[in-house]
Formats: sequence, structure tokens, C-alpha cells
Amino acid sequence: MAAASTTTKTKLRKTTKAIITFIAAYFEDSNIHGLQYVVKGGLTTIENCLWLTLLIISMYFCVEIGLQSVDRYYTKSTVVGLERDFYYWNTTMPSVTICPLIRLDIKLFNEYCRDHNLPPQEQHDFFEFMENLANSTYTNFQNIPNNNTIDLTLDRLNITPDKYMELIYNLTGDPSIKYKSDLNDLADKIRSTTGEFVIETRQILSEYGLCYMTNTMLSEKFTSLYLIWGEYPVNEIKGLKSTLQVKQSSYFDSDVSYNFLGFNNHPIDGFLHSSYEIMQVDHNLGYTNESLQVDVDCMEIITEEGFESGASVEQRKCRFQHESNLTHYPVYTRNICLQECRLNLVYKTCKCIPHFYPNRIQNPKTVCNYKILRECLVQNEHLFIKLYEVDANGNKQMVPCYCFQNCQDAIVNKRSKFQLQKTNALVGGNSLLFAIINLPTYRLKRLIIFSFTDLLVSIGGTAGLFLGFSVLCLVEVIYYFTLRLLFYLIKSCFTKQN
Repeated sequence: MAAASTTTKTKLRKTTKAIITFIAAYFEDSNIHGLQYVVKGGLTTIENCLWLTLLIISMYFCVEIGLQSVDRYYTKSTVVGLERDFYYWNTTMPSVTICPLIRLDIKLFNEYCRDHNLPPQEQHDFFEFMENLANSTYTNFQNIPNNNTIDLTLDRLNITPDKYMELIYNLTGDPSIKYKSDLNDLADKIRSTTGEFVIETRQILSEYGLCYMTNTMLSEKFTSLYLIWGEYPVNEIKGLKSTLQVKQSSYFDSDVSYNFLGFNNHPIDGFLHSSYEIMQVDHNLGYTNESLQVDVDCMEIITEEGFESGASVEQRKCRFQHESNLTHYPVYTRNICLQECRLNLVYKTCKCIPHFYPNRIQNPKTVCNYKILRECLVQNEHLFIKLYEVDANGNKQMVPCYCFQNCQDAIVNKRSKFQLQKTNALVGGNSLLFAIINLPTYRLKRLIIFSFTDLLVSIGGTAGLFLGFSVLCLVEVIYYFTLRLLFYLIKSCFTKQN
């Protein structure tokens, strides 16, 4: 037993010595500064320890500064700069959304009633119900009629809550311009015009039901047809010489305005926002029965070329519209993200969601019955709209909602608004006229100031400064402790066998 133990210790001692010899050989041959002095012969032990201490200190600062560079790359690699060369810009005008307060098309409604044999009195009650349901949002759910007749009608027509929005869509129609033939007769169409050009307009699904948006840069996935049915809308006028997607103006243009009209003489509610954003239901311009002119200021936020590919979402702290991480929406904007936060909060509180949210997902959420809209959502109106509640001490308790800014956006401010009295007959109905009085002389631009290449240069420079380390030194380390080690072991085994 003693002999076996001695043999084992001897083998262990030889193995340890071989490992130390191999590592010492690397130290002697390495190009890393100071490493050879740790094992160099002819020096005293104090000198060897001094060089080892200096090497450890250098490695510490190298790692510490390298980690600071990595942190800068992931958290501080982008900035928002200021541009002032406004003579060369084309400024995109703000977008606007209009929600008509008379939603249903009476012809479509009467046709629906005839097809389902609804008697006159029942038709009247059903119209009042559907009109209020189509006009409902967080501020007016209590206006939805609630009586036994409605329940009987809904049961007979087999209208369940998940079919509310589909029925509203079918009874509303879409009078916006979609076909080339519509350009020949604009009288009954919702349209947006600037000079001789027609700006594309679309029907959207919002938190205020079906509304109409113009002068937008958002994808056609953000339309009522796509969000409800999953189908792209017809758009034959896209790309025509007489049509524009958005109105853009340079500093020297004299006409910086457009008119959004086609709502007959019906009352409307307008929402002003960036062309890269959507409306917020609690930020309206106010109801109006007369044409309205709104003067605005607009400052764009753009990105430099290569900004999207040069930094991740977490690095730039913003998202482009096609980078949606949302469940119910295929397009990302900050306001859409807030809508999904609100949707999830409503679902958590009331165990269902309002009918005006898209619900084409793998596991659709329960849609609220109109009675729940009148009860649960009315009771929590302030919480759902503001996304915070005030505790007993008067402190705001925010709802957890993590929404990045839009990478491309605009800051839009309303300067003034005034009614254009008795002009509805001239322009063919109620309308909103938007104008920029003074085009901006500066804009914001998102820039990458610390790219991945800069990170490599920073880490490489730090390693070179403290250790004389380079890419070839790294290759040398990998080579020495892989191929060189393998050949060393093979040679040792061959020597033992002989």
C-alpha cells in the first residue's frame, strides 16, 4: 500500500512539474509585456514578485476600463443631436385623425334590418344602441343604452360581444378614397387635399372606434380592414402623380397646409399627432360642427443612415414601426404600445377587453359585453385613461408599462385654432384645415457615437496600453493552449512508450 501511494505521488509530482514547465515556457515566449520577467532566470524572487504584481495591476485596469467600454456600448452608444441646415430639408407635416360622431351609414343599417326582418320600433332601439356602441370610448361608456329590448334583439340576431366590431364595420362602410375612379367624383368621399394633390387617407381602428387618418407614414397594416379581418385595404391611388402619401414642404414653400374634409355637416372630433404616431383618445382638439383651422409647430426627429442596423433596440432605446414586440398590433408606435398596456390593464381588472381593440391573436381575449362596459370600465375610467392611480398619500402609482420612444417621430404643438364660420357649404362639409405658419429651423437627429468597431478599438487600445496585447497575441494564446498543448501531450506519451 505504501509503495502504491508513493508511486501515485511521484506521478502527480511529475505531472504538476510538466504543467508548470509548459506554462513557464509560454511565459518566456509570450509577446505580452512583462510576462517573461515573472519566470526569467537570473532575477531574484523579489524582482519576479514585483513584475507579477505589476502584471496583475495592469490586467486589473485593463479589465476595468474594458468593462466600462462594454457598458458604454450597450447603454450610451447613441445620442440625439441637433441639425440646423434647414435650407436642405423637406419637413413632413403632422398627421390628423378625425372621428365623425355620426358613425353608422343609414342605408347600410336599413338594408341590414330588412334582411333580418326587424320591426320599426325594434329598429329604432337597435340603431340607438349600435350608434352609441360605435361612438363609445373610455369617457362615455355610460351612454350605451341598457334595456331588455336590446338583449332580446342581440340574442335573436346572434350578436355576441366578439362580433360587435365586425358588425359596426359592416354598418359603417368606408367612404375614403381607394379606387382611381374615386378621384373623378370626390363629393361623397373623405379625402385630404393640398393644392391639386390628394393625400392618401385611410380608415383606422382606434380607441374611439372607426376613425379616419391622413398624412401618415405608418404601414397599411394599421388600417381597420387589416386589424379586424387581416386583409390589406385596396389602394389603387398609391403612387399616382396626383396623389401624395404625406405632405412635405421645404423652407421656401409658400403653401404649407392641407385640408381634411368630406364629413358632410356632421359633428367631428379631431386629433393632432405626428405622422409617425397615432391619436391619443384623451388629447383631442374638441368637437366641432363648423370647419376648423389649426396652426401648428412641428419639429421632426430623424435618424442617421445605418442607425437601425448599427444599434439594437436596447442600445438605442427606441423602435422603428416594423420592430413591433406587441401581441395585438403588427405595427409599433409608443402610443400603440400604451394602448396595449391599457388593453392588458382592462383585461386584468375586468376579465375582458373592449370591442374596439384588435383581437386576431392565437388565444383571443374575451370581449366585454356592453353591460360590463357600462359597469367595470366606467368605475375605473381614470385608471384606464391615465394609467396611474393616486394612493391615500396623494402619490401617483404608475401602471407597469415599458414603451420605448419612436426612432422616427415629430414633436407637434398646437399654436392656435379658430372656427371658419359658414364655410361648410364652400368646402363641401365639415373639415379641418392644418397649416404650419413657420417651418422649423432645426430638427433632432438620432446618431450612433459608439459603434461595435469603436468598442473593438477601445478594448484593443486599452489592452495594448497596459499589456501590449494585440489580436496576434490572442491567436498566440489560443494556439499555444490548443494545438501546441496537443502536440506536447502526444510527444510526452510517445517519449514514455519508448
